[in-house]
Amino acid sequence: MRRLFGDPAIRRGIYDGLIIAALIAIDVVLTVVVFPAGPDESDSDPEYVVQLLVTFAVLAALLVLVGLRARRRSPDTLAGPKAGVAAGVVIAFLLTGVYLAVNNLFFDIVSQQHDKRVAFAASGWTSMRSYINVTQVEGLVVLVPMLAIVGGTLGLIGGLLPALARRRATP
Repeated sequence: MRRLFGDPAIRRGIYDGLIIAALIAIDVVLTVVVFPAGPDESDSDPEYVVQLLVTFAVLAALLVLVGLRARRRSPDTLAGPKAGVAAGVVIAFLLTGVYLAVNNLFFDIVSQQHDKRVAFAASGWTSMRSYINVTQVEGLVVLVPMLAIVGGTLGLIGGLLPALARRRATP
């Protein structure tokens, strides 16, 4: 563990992942608690699809920036992907924790969401709270590797940007 956290690129990725997760947590609280969707509105409605796409685009840009920052601070050519993977894993775990907290602290609001009501009705579960919590935790099986791969790929792109800029600048 000491060797893992001793790597400056991984530390940079963890710190940047914490910052990104905090920004996403603010977005989650605003969209779920402060300005909740109506009981008949679905996540597949056009305005929510646009919001999700914008969130994914911003997240992608931030993960490229994580790789760029890590590569600029380290001579290691793999600094960008390492930082991206670390940030992705941190974001996956913290985002799951944020959703678990929001779903339980504001269960009266969350339980009115159309998509959650429909999925719960089709699930056969007897407790909506248990259903939401278990499916959220089960999502880690997909979310952690997915964000690690996406973070590593985007971190690699960010890590390659300084080299591409230098190549372009030299005749």
